[in-house]
Amino acid sequence: MGIGIVTKEDFTALATEKLPAPCISIYLPTHSSGVEVNERHDLIVFKNLLQEANRELISKGMPSHKVEALLKPATALLGDESFWSNLSEGLVVFVADGFFKTFTLPQPVKQEVHVNAAFHLSPLVSFVGSTEYFYLLVFSKNAAAFYKGDAFGLWPMHISGLPQGMNDVIHFEEKSARKLFRGGGTATPGSGASFHGHGSGLADDREYIIQYLTEIDQTLHTEVLANERAPLVLAAVEYMVGAYRQVSSYDYIAEQAIIGNYDHENAGSLFQRVRKIIAPYFKERSKRALDNYYNQLATPRTSSMPDRIIPASFYKQISDLFVEKDAHIWGSFDAHSNKLVVHPERQQHDECLINFAVVNTLSNGGDVYVLDTEQMPKKAVIAAVMRY
Repeated sequence: MGIGIVTKEDFTALATEKLPAPCISIYLPTHSSGVEVNERHDLIVFKNLLQEANRELISKGMPSHKVEALLKPATALLGDESFWSNLSEGLVVFVADGFFKTFTLPQPVKQEVHVNAAFHLSPLVSFVGSTEYFYLLVFSKNAAAFYKGDAFGLWPMHISGLPQGMNDVIHFEEKSARKLFRGGGTATPGSGASFHGHGSGLADDREYIIQYLTEIDQTLHTEVLANERAPLVLAAVEYMVGAYRQVSSYDYIAEQAIIGNYDHENAGSLFQRVRKIIAPYFKERSKRALDNYYNQLATPRTSSMPDRIIPASFYKQISDLFVEKDAHIWGSFDAHSNKLVVHPERQQHDECLINFAVVNTLSNGGDVYVLDTEQMPKKAVIAAVMRY
């Protein structure tokens, strides 16, 4: 089975996997704590969605014993208590003949079931389509931790040689020595220690702080940041933040910092604090793409017409695709005859053509932006910038 966080590689594999129809996609919002977990709310919702998939498969003419066999791996989840006790904010389950995968999602998704010839993947675009990321440095006199984050989460990074507090750089019993000792680096062959020539006569605590912060900055520059342009958010007490800005060689430190001591804060709690600071940065990419769309609005390179965009996605003609969150266009596209059929309401053998356009655009190297209704160009549910 394998529960995990969906990646761009997972998305590509799901989009290109050649599986026999039907392919079942089940999305539901879930809970990581609270009364919903205690009362098995998510399990009950999933059971209802499985029953919905069962009914749809039978309505499509599949014998009940084959439906039971197809859904067996998903049905087995209902008895896995540890599975339902270790979820995040969302869950997606993919089922086909000989194929079963589950993925946790870092944000809630719309509850829905899709039974089609291919998996329904467009709700995943928000999680795999963004390339933006940032860094967070949490530090104090006694500790330092470095994280990498994106729009959905924050993950600790192990940085070789990153000082873990001032005492890791400066042994106070050796303050006056010309060479100061820090374990864990490399000095003379076989010594197993690094020696830092800070000099004697350091006047006060502030000079030791500057020395300590300089080493953090130099270590991060060497190990991670030398060729980066991603924002770096600082989390420390105010005077330490100011001191770090003075010594740092990194040009992309965020203007706003998280002020306070967060030595013992977990990644989830830190993410809730940093997401407010970093939110405008994640909107920049879609803003640039939308500006490009509007700048070319009077040219043939833009469209908000499904009958042009959906075939264009198949023929690798789309550079930027904009789709309304949770929207659907039902119908079919026959590539052999280049025939597109769109229905106002879903019919039995229809597929979601927005999903079709999303998968094709990403597979062909284009970018996809999932937007709220009010952000969509020309109040359309789908819009695109063409390559030519």
